[in-house]
Amino acid sequence: MSQAVTAEQEVPKTVVRNRSAYSKVIHRSDTESEEVRPACPVRGSERGYIEVDRDAYVSHYKLCENPECFGREWR
Repeated sequence: MSQAVTAEQEVPKTVVRNRSAYSKVIHRSDTESEEVRPACPVRGSERGYIEVDRDAYVSHYKLCENPECFGREWR
């Protein structure tokens, strides 16, 4: 389950989301990849990912909880 986005959390200006209309999670972008993809090892969709402006999504999307994105270390 993902956590709600709060103002205190550091979220880059550009984030990544799945192209699916049902997607409600944003991810940190993988800066080492030439393709648009999340920094975490999520199972990809055949629709792929797109970069979006954080301000347009942060209020109604949730942050990915994977440690490579916005989560804490796994316990």
